[in-house]
Amino acid sequence: MLEIFLTIRRSNRLNFFIIYSSYTYYIIRKITSNNLVDLVDNLDVAIDPFFTEEELNQLAIESGFIRREGKLNGSLFLDLLVFNSENLKDQSLNDLSVILKDRHEIDITKQSLHERFNENALLFLKDALEQLIKKQLNIERSLFENCKEFNRILIKDSTCFQIDKSLAEYYPGSGGSGSKASVRIQFEYDILSGDINDLSLNAFNDQDAKDSVATMELTKQRDLIIRDLAYMSLEVLQLIVKNLAFFLCRANPNAYIYEKEEDKYKKIDFIKITAYMRKYNLSSIQREVYLGCKEKFQVRLIIYLLPEEEVAKRLRNAVQNNKKKGGNGNLSKEYKARAFLNLFITNTSEEQIPMDHIWQLYRLRWQIELIFKIWKSISAIEKVKRVKKHRLECYIISKLIIIVLGWKVMWSIAKQLFIKEGKALSFFKASKTLLRTNIGKLREVFLTRELSVAHFMKKFYDLSKTNHLLEKRKDKPTSMELLLSFITI
Repeated sequence: MLEIFLTIRRSNRLNFFIIYSSYTYYIIRKITSNNLVDLVDNLDVAIDPFFTEEELNQLAIESGFIRREGKLNGSLFLDLLVFNSENLKDQSLNDLSVILKDRHEIDITKQSLHERFNENALLFLKDALEQLIKKQLNIERSLFENCKEFNRILIKDSTCFQIDKSLAEYYPGSGGSGSKASVRIQFEYDILSGDINDLSLNAFNDQDAKDSVATMELTKQRDLIIRDLAYMSLEVLQLIVKNLAFFLCRANPNAYIYEKEEDKYKKIDFIKITAYMRKYNLSSIQREVYLGCKEKFQVRLIIYLLPEEEVAKRLRNAVQNNKKKGGNGNLSKEYKARAFLNLFITNTSEEQIPMDHIWQLYRLRWQIELIFKIWKSISAIEKVKRVKKHRLECYIISKLIIIVLGWKVMWSIAKQLFIKEGKALSFFKASKTLLRTNIGKLREVFLTRELSVAHFMKKFYDLSKTNHLLEKRKDKPTSMELLLSFITI
């Protein structure tokens, strides 16, 4: 059974902290001076080696970026773009030429540099990103014994941003009064290990539902897939089951949901369910139900009754939206009844994920919104200007490479900080330091090898203990603490 930890109690004076769940206390011992060496070893082994200069240049040759010996090889080109904290909007080709001169004593005109941003350069950076993701280390399963039911717990979402309208041919936007050109980045990762399962650049109109079908081959047996409703069509749910995997998502508010009575399928009456739960003050119930108009698909439906203030907010928003679309603001009885409820569907059993844990597990999907916030506000991935297609794409891919490197560092720090100290890392605070202030040190660790992984990780861990902690909510664990509870106990 998958445990979810609800209460976290810390002691600054004692060498342990306590997690309470389902009437059971778990005691996790903090780090002492005697096991500091073990900490450094754990931090070191969790970080994969990046590429050597020779490996990068070989990738550049294979992609066609290098055809003959010249001033700008693969490792220098990647160094120029990846370990660069500036954004595309504020950095000119001349600025990049200055960096090459200052950092490597290489003279290249901005015109020559402009020509190097081509299809081969893009292919080289894409290959580097793909290889980097493949080289991620599979962390020992002993770190999360409570998750034996699932090999991976995958959460996925996408983020979009506008680009110059001159690229609408390649990256069409929403059209109409909306953006003429936009990109969409799909991101999926395993919350047990931090490993990235999908990271891809697409046009805005490549919608989530289409992507969900196209990337189904990335799903493995005994994966638990947690996604937003936009990804989870009935076709996708059936494919997940066919792959012997599991899903958890919200139920489509417009979908017909049936119960089976004898040999007949009867549409669920949510008006009666809402009245029943309110009458008996039930916070949650579950039922075996069926989806689909023709071919029926069996799932477990978990129903949560919402607080009155949340229901009132939902109904106000629904009335406003109805009027904006030309309606009179009147809502059907069925709609009002459903407004009282949060509906989730899954093909897991009660033993795998108990009913009382479904909503909290789904909350972990919100972590990905924080990741996108980091991409935009700290990595400035969306700060672009009018440039040719290949330069824009090279910029975005290079930002994704540094994001992946930083992600692995922070994930390792977060787990060890929680195990050893009982404290949750603020990924936002850590990212500001890592991807801005310390980007030069990342370069020394992963590219030039002037700084050892162990030394860098120990220093960053010490800094994170005091300066990168997540601010505690009163009497309630944050979603990050819930997430770290999964992967470390």
